[in-house]
Amino acid sequence: MKILIATGIYPPDIGGPATILGALALSLEDNGFEVKILTYSEKCGREGNVTRIKKGGLLSYLKYFFTMLSLSFWADIIYVTDTYSVGYFAYLIKKLTGKKYILRFAGDAAWESAVNKKWTSDYILDFYKKIYGGKIERIKKRTEKIIIGADKVVAVCIFLGNLAEKIGADKKNIKVIYNSVDFMKDGTIPTIPEIGLRNRFGKDAKLIIYSGRLVPWKGVKVIIEIMPRLMEKIKNTHFLVLGDGQEKENIKSQISKLKIDDNVHLLGKIEHDKIAGYLKEADLFVLNTNYEGMSHAILEAMSAGAPVVSTNVGGNPELIESGKEGILVNYNDKEELLAAMTKILSDNEFSKAISANAKKKLEKFRWADNIEETTRVMKEIL
Repeated sequence: MKILIATGIYPPDIGGPATILGALALSLEDNGFEVKILTYSEKCGREGNVTRIKKGGLLSYLKYFFTMLSLSFWADIIYVTDTYSVGYFAYLIKKLTGKKYILRFAGDAAWESAVNKKWTSDYILDFYKKIYGGKIERIKKRTEKIIIGADKVVAVCIFLGNLAEKIGADKKNIKVIYNSVDFMKDGTIPTIPEIGLRNRFGKDAKLIIYSGRLVPWKGVKVIIEIMPRLMEKIKNTHFLVLGDGQEKENIKSQISKLKIDDNVHLLGKIEHDKIAGYLKEADLFVLNTNYEGMSHAILEAMSAGAPVVSTNVGGNPELIESGKEGILVNYNDKEELLAAMTKILSDNEFSKAISANAKKKLEKFRWADNIEETTRVMKEIL
């Protein structure tokens, strides 16, 4: 079987989603599939089975579409990874040629785009209940076409599977296949490197990590807002922010205004293979998010043994039972966040217990199961 993976990101792009796709291509080849990859990139060209289209502007979109159309004649199935341009191209190609496509539904680009552009601040479920003006309705309709047109929607968690159904997908066409982080080719997790944070901050330091994009719904600014109060309760506490995004300058200004520059550290984008090293040395991973599918960041924190505080939204409750594998709080609830973070940083026995429980929970999120289910879906739709 010949599979075209059409995506917006692919290694050497950093981050969990890109890394997963690299592992997926290798695992499909190991299972006897022929694979080609088409991706946007900072550069253009072809190397092996990967074709890269330089991103940016209308010409980039047109080149991607026509390259994808050409490669679709080679492929038996197109496997697409977003509900924006790449997904819409798959929808159009199916209309033109009848080529089947599978949509990996890991997040909703329409809602993210509307929030980033400050067109709305509504919660994602409310977003699809309400009727808006022209711009929002146009991108919603495009998402609906992509999801309804897919021959199979592979949702990365039950929450997104339910959302796909609400948007209009036939329930029979939705398959939940959980994300995983144990996706090394030989099925093993490599030794996590030491980053040396204790040498920098001191052996008695309490280290809090956030890893992800700096976008409005990730709630990093609220964590920073409660940092002065947390620092009063827990001495020598440091908050390390791994990632970049549109909120960076606002966050830098907030840190300066609160005069906590010595305790909050913006480290920018970190190579994906180093993130686990930061998490291994962390006393706490925190994700105050208003929207999440199956959080790769939380999975990585659980795998590395970092206790987790996050929010009771999206797919997070599928990963964490609050009080057992971590603590879940309400989004942007400062008092709940402060209490949960204080509990983990001050109660060593509790911290160890939830970390141990989290590692056990990861047995439900195995790469071998992901590949078995994915290959089954691909074979079923032909």
